Amino acid sequence: MKHHYLATLIIGILAMSGLKAQENTNLIKLNLLPLAVGNVAFEYEKAIQQRLSLNATLSLRPKSGLPFRSIWESAIDDPSDILGGAKFGAFSFTPEMRFYLGNNDAFRGFYFAPFVKYARYSLNTILSVEEPDYQKEVPISGALNALTAGLAIGSQWRLGEHIYLDWRIIGPNYGFNNGTFEGKTQLNSDEQEELRKQLEDFDIDVLDLKKEVDSEGVTLKTKGPFAGIRTALSLGYRF
Repeated sequence: MKHHYLATLIIGILAMSGLKAQENTNLIKLNLLPLAVGNVAFEYEKAIQQRLSLNATLSLRPKSGLPFRSIWESAIDDPSDILGGAKFGAFSFTPEMRFYLGNNDAFRGFYFAPFVKYARYSLNTILSVEEPDYQKEVPISGALNALTAGLAIGSQWRLGEHIYLDWRIIGPNYGFNNGTFEGKTQLNSDEQEELRKQLEDFDIDVLDLKKEVDSEGVTLKTKGPFAGIRTALSLGYRF
């Protein structure tokens, strides 16, 4: 009888330990790096095996001015300052599978992670037509959608009982984009010509931008390859 009680006690302890381990297979994280430019990026990681986990990142940026404009100017030809007063917003969702190396659990050590990223970048700006006796504004709005895939490498450390630090060192990705930006306004021939001159020298090196101006307004379209790089320094809580 004593052995029966002892066996029951041991089984109960093991069951509780297993339950506790299962309850600690979740990790929520906040990426600290994009906070400097107004982005908020949350991550959720779920351990599914000892060295294997699923991770998902949700990133949001409310519409605001272009961050680090001096850096972007090297890749954008904008002599008419079309993007000077522009407002940009962004949303992205990135699922990934992480493979951890070594003998640690699924939340610690060096890892590599194939991923797919969907991103949507929205823009609002205004084109101004300067005529001798009046000024006309053409509001432009639209969005670019991009779908890419890539491979990230990084390392994650446990700082305390429930606190973790995740450094995604680099994650190059490549895919395609499709975007349309429009400004529907009635334009006469002089206004059309002025806008064509402004847009003629406007170019973004990483996009194949097609520009159309007619009596109905302005349309900018892009479709083609798209590339990016992911990085992160995230603080997480395990539960």
